[in-house]
Amino acid sequence: MKKLGLKSYIGYGVADLGNNIAFAAVGSYLTLFYTDVLGAKFDDKTAATWLTAVTVIMIIARVWDAINDPIMGWLAQRAKPTKYGKFRQYFLIGGMPLALSAVLMFAPIPDMSLAECIVFAFFTYIAYGMLYTVVLVPYGSLATVMTRDPNERSRLSIARSIGGGIGGVPAGILFPLIVYSTFINAAGEEDKLLDGNKLVVCMAVIAVIMAASYLIAFFFTKENYDYPPTAQQTSLRKALGSLIKNKPFVIMSLAGMLLIASSMYISAINLYLFNVYYLKEGMMTFVTIATYAPMVAVIPFTELIIKKVGKKEICVYGLIVSVAATLVMTVWRIPDPWIFIAFCFLQGVGVSFFTLEIWALAMDVIDCHELATGRREEAIGYAAFTFMRKIGQAIAAIVPALIGAVGYVAANGYAGQSERTADGIYLLATVVPLVMFALMLVLMLLYPLNKKRDAEMRARLAELRSAAEQPSEEAEEEAEMCAEAAAAGEGAAEE
Repeated sequence: MKKLGLKSYIGYGVADLGNNIAFAAVGSYLTLFYTDVLGAKFDDKTAATWLTAVTVIMIIARVWDAINDPIMGWLAQRAKPTKYGKFRQYFLIGGMPLALSAVLMFAPIPDMSLAECIVFAFFTYIAYGMLYTVVLVPYGSLATVMTRDPNERSRLSIARSIGGGIGGVPAGILFPLIVYSTFINAAGEEDKLLDGNKLVVCMAVIAVIMAASYLIAFFFTKENYDYPPTAQQTSLRKALGSLIKNKPFVIMSLAGMLLIASSMYISAINLYLFNVYYLKEGMMTFVTIATYAPMVAVIPFTELIIKKVGKKEICVYGLIVSVAATLVMTVWRIPDPWIFIAFCFLQGVGVSFFTLEIWALAMDVIDCHELATGRREEAIGYAAFTFMRKIGQAIAAIVPALIGAVGYVAANGYAGQSERTADGIYLLATVVPLVMFALMLVLMLLYPLNKKRDAEMRARLAELRSAAEQPSEEAEEEAEMCAEAAAAGEGAAEE
């Protein structure tokens, strides 16, 4: 079995830095860009229509992406390998256009009408989502042909989480300190609001980092296992039909859907919470630090803890902490932003192990599918998993409609929102995450691959793979006959 070196882990992790540096910015600031930059001049009625349109656009885009992902997985799996392998090439094919689309989405075009804003948002957001799929689906599949060792896969998942976590730093920590400027709101008062010109410059810098990340990933990673030729003949309908019957895959897909939904929803709604309820827009930097710090702290111990406790078990224990912390935040209307941030830290502690191990768990359920069917279908399995994550992103896209429902109007500025709106945003920031974390906990309790069963699955899968790789007795006899015939032919030729 080929062992992965440090270079492989760096390359695989850096790729998700490129993915997440834009993903985090889009998840946190795109809704705010739509409401506070493109919709800054809309009156109450037009603003409500615009927020509804934004929600519809985001849901359509995510549903289309969800449909697009399995198709992309099918295409990637059927594609013939090149000298670069099957999956690495997509860092170049999709990575550079993706970086450009990330900037175009945030172009602060002035004086657009409502209809023009809708058309602009629709086409730029759809393009970004499709290009993201072109990169993400092959990227997820790449890990399965880099190694078959479960410990190395867990390390790849951690490397990916580290890369993704670093990628989230600019949007989560630096943007709140950079992208706001003082404006005059509708009441004629000074107010610090999102500055579209500063935001698009930051996105241009991010695009350069994305391009560099994909180049590094392309040159640092390697596909160490050939893809089975039969995989190219995979039936999409047959593969998806088998996956739907796979209980671990279904449960993990739903849990992954809720994980991404909760992460994106919290990132987006917390901006409004600190801008409007606490009137402390710059404190989002500390929210991000509090959320990511637990994950950083547990990374050195994750592999040891997983070996001792088990993936499912540690995820369950962590989610209990997240549910408890969010329940307190919901019941107690926390008056001080620093106390709220402390509970965000507890939320992060709870969900950190699940976040770090989600990709290793995804590969586990794909292995479970191989054991059940005898077919190795990484790309389609991974695409189906990301299909559910895109549905999770669609769920998170309800933020614009929800803040519109509680009366948010960008033209009023942050300080000019009503008390009803501020209180409504607080409830949205606590009740919805509580429901999501509770559902994740239930799903992980139902997830059947505990430590013992996972070890049993690995042993059986290793036996099947070993048997498949060993030539049969008939094949060996035929090979000997061919060798004897060849030797006889060589002797005749010499004579």
